[in-house]
Amino acid sequence: MCESFDGPPPVGQVKAVDPQADALMVEAKSYQKEGKMSKSRGPLKEIVRYHSLAPNAPEARFLLGKAYEATEDYRDAFKEYGKLIDRYPQSELYADALNRQLAMAMDAASGKLTVPVFWGAWNTSMESGVVVKWLREIVEKAPYNDMAATASSILAKYLVDQDRPEEARVEYARLVEKYPDSRYAPDAQLMVAQLWASSHTRGDNNLVNLSNAREAYEEFTLRFPNHPEAKKAMGEALNMDRLMVHQQLEVGRYYLERSREYTSAIFCFEDVIRQKNINPEAAREAESLLAKAKQAAAAAKAES
Repeated sequence: MCESFDGPPPVGQVKAVDPQADALMVEAKSYQKEGKMSKSRGPLKEIVRYHSLAPNAPEARFLLGKAYEATEDYRDAFKEYGKLIDRYPQSELYADALNRQLAMAMDAASGKLTVPVFWGAWNTSMESGVVVKWLREIVEKAPYNDMAATASSILAKYLVDQDRPEEARVEYARLVEKYPDSRYAPDAQLMVAQLWASSHTRGDNNLVNLSNAREAYEEFTLRFPNHPEAKKAMGEALNMDRLMVHQQLEVGRYYLERSREYTSAIFCFEDVIRQKNINPEAAREAESLLAKAKQAAAAAKAES
C-alpha cells in the first residue's frame, strides 16, 4: 500500500522492506548511470511522495537533489536537500545533504553558481536574496556545528560585498556571540569594529558609531588577548578616541560657523581642549576657534 507523508517518519513506522520503492530506486539509478538525470526524477519523486516510510526514502531525496543540481535547477536541489535534513535527521545522508547545501551556497556567494535568464539566452549570478536565504537556512539548521559558523562567516562577507554593511555587522556580531571558539570569531570581531569605524561618515550618528567602534576594538583585545592583531586593535581603539575628539571639534565648528549657536560652540571647544592629551592637534585648533566663538557670543549679546 502506498502512502504520501510530509514530515519525519513516525518512530517505529519505517518499513523494513518496500519492494516497490526498491524497484523504483533501481530504475532511477539506472537512468543516472546513463547520464539521464532528468528522467531519473520520475521514479525518485514517486519514492519520496508515496513511499516516504521506505528505507531508501532518504537516499531518494538525496539523489533527487543531485539530479536537480546536474540540470542546474539549483533552487529545487537546495529544497530537496533541505527536505532530507528536515524529515530524516537520523539518516546517514544528513551531513552529506548539509554539505551539498553549503557547497551550493558558497558557489552562489562567490558567483561561481549561475542561473539562466531569458530562456537560457545567457547566465547570471544567483539573486542576492536567494543566496542570503540559503546561508541563513544553513546557519539555522546546523546551529551547533562548525558548518553554521562557516555559513555565518560567508553570509557576513557576502553582505559586505553587496554593500549592506549594517546587516553584515549584525551577522559578524552574531557569529562572535554564538560561536566564540570558532576559527572565524577573531576576524568577525575585527570586522564588527571596522564596520562601525567605517560607518562614522554615514548619517548623523558619527560620535555614536566611533564610540561603538572603540568598544568593539577593546572587546577584541579582551576576547583574544594573544591574537597577533591584539596590539593593533588597541591602537585602533585609541585612534577612535582621537577621531571622536576631532568629531567634537567639527560639531563645534558647525555651531560657530553655520548655526551660530555660540554657547554650544564654546561648550564643544572647551571639551576638545580638555582632551588635548588624546588629540593635541584638535585641541590647538579648538583654542583658536574658542576665542572666535567667545568674541561672536559677546558681539551677539551686545547687539541684543
